[in-house]
Amino acid sequence: MKRFLVLILILCLPVAVRTGVGDEAELMQQGAKGEAVTRVQMRLSDLGFYTYKPTGSFQTVTKSAVVAYQAASGIMSDGSVGEETLRALFSRGAKRAEFHAEIPLTYTAQGAIAQKGDPVSWNVVKGKLTAGESYTLSNAATGESVTLVFESGEGHAELTLPIGIAARSSAVSTLARWLGSTNSFYKCAVLFELDGQRIAASMQWDGQNRVCVYFKDSVSHVLSLPDAEHAANIKKVSY
Repeated sequence: MKRFLVLILILCLPVAVRTGVGDEAELMQQGAKGEAVTRVQMRLSDLGFYTYKPTGSFQTVTKSAVVAYQAASGIMSDGSVGEETLRALFSRGAKRAEFHAEIPLTYTAQGAIAQKGDPVSWNVVKGKLTAGESYTLSNAATGESVTLVFESGEGHAELTLPIGIAARSSAVSTLARWLGSTNSFYKCAVLFELDGQRIAASMQWDGQNRVCVYFKDSVSHVLSLPDAEHAANIKKVSY
């Protein structure tokens, strides 16, 4: 009899609804990374709220997309993906964004290309970079430069802003001027100085501390796929 009652109690317990994005997505918020983030970004993209490529990294652009989706769906707009947002997002009746005729995906304040460099493969470049060392990037249109610190890199180079209030402030001002914005999907053709050589490259800034620099043969965080827009920039500034 006791076993029978225990069985009834177990069957009466609430059952978690699975969405295919993983349990960790129930508390997903800015700073999270992984496959669950990628799936949420892809879903937001399908619904028209996320206009950047899925990266698997929950940063400012993803948070803005979540806030927009929540507002459109009548959900408290806190920018994190909890159970309510997750259920709505993957439901059959998920809210879609209003259609806009123009969506600026790759705007940049950069003018006509005036300087060019050598199209060196990322496989060659990465073997010459040292973590913690500073490297100079030059705007291929204006020649203006900025110095950043190399942190790491698998498919492309990941750099951070320099340490020090003055140096960091100057770098932020320069990058914002190059791109015309702090939106993390804007890109700019640059020349990367390495061992006295100017190498054709393309950069992207997250609007905060991280700068991604692509070279010939570089790939993105998303399934190690190439990025067509970075590739186009690199081609423009290659001899």
